[in-house]
Amino acid sequence: MVGGVLAYAALVVVLMVVTGVAITPDVMAVGFGLAAILLGRGRLFLRDWLPFLVLLLAYELMRGMADDAGLPLHAEDLATADRLLFGGALPPQVLQDALRPVSGLDGIAILATVVYMLHFALPLATGFVLWVARRPQYYDFVAALILLSMAGFITYLLLPAAPPWYLAYHGMLNGPDGQPVIEYLKPATFESIAEFLGFDGRYAYSMAFGAANPNAVAAFPSLHVAYPFLSFLVLRRAFGAVGWLALGYTALVAFSVVYTGDHWVIDTIAGVAYAYVAYYAVVHAPARLRAWRPAAALSRSRSSSASPSG
Repeated sequence: MVGGVLAYAALVVVLMVVTGVAITPDVMAVGFGLAAILLGRGRLFLRDWLPFLVLLLAYELMRGMADDAGLPLHAEDLATADRLLFGGALPPQVLQDALRPVSGLDGIAILATVVYMLHFALPLATGFVLWVARRPQYYDFVAALILLSMAGFITYLLLPAAPPWYLAYHGMLNGPDGQPVIEYLKPATFESIAEFLGFDGRYAYSMAFGAANPNAVAAFPSLHVAYPFLSFLVLRRAFGAVGWLALGYTALVAFSVVYTGDHWVIDTIAGVAYAYVAYYAVVHAPARLRAWRPAAALSRSRSSSASPSG
């Protein structure tokens, strides 16, 4: 049965790539739901995952409101923070100057863009693995993920911050020649990927998340880094050494978002800090306050050998 589910998952991914369907959270949820049916847990999946997905979608729809609040935009503050951290250098500029080819396809940019596109994939996959194998800890993970997302949204609302590409587009990062010292690599790279795969403009975003509100001034903290770091924390807690693989992926995400010009290094550091605080607050919450856990799951967790770490 497990082999069948893995084969099914691989088939879904292949079909999504071939037909040009974006790997968005709602599409992944349908795939996980069908896998749950194969495992004989279809009704349980609906009960456990529906609130999680509704809250995640609500967050996606809300985060676009942050740049409409009218609060002052912090544009050059984060660039100044990065310069202080790196002796006057700007990490996106340093990486692009060192790694970008003079001509032709930029393989690193392609990898970074693919990693960026999988923003929600690891948290959802983490949730599904925990739900199948460590269900009591699944509830902790969802609670921490929601807490992290809402903390990020409140920060975006109160502290709108511009990413590197925003400054480059608005003439705030020009060099001596009057041209921006960095380039926003993701749009052109995405077009190259779509052309290589033969999408030809037919890349079909899902109805729910393709229309979700974007936020161009939500650089701080980087939830692109926060989500995989949270996955690392919970996977390490649930599975021990195997969970450390997620830390390597977190480092890859951090490199990717800085290289493409989507985030400053200070954003990635803040993402790690936000994720750890959310994780700690949930895992170390008193048992009487763990309303996010069903009573049956809570009783099973007391007899589980896994213990909170961190």
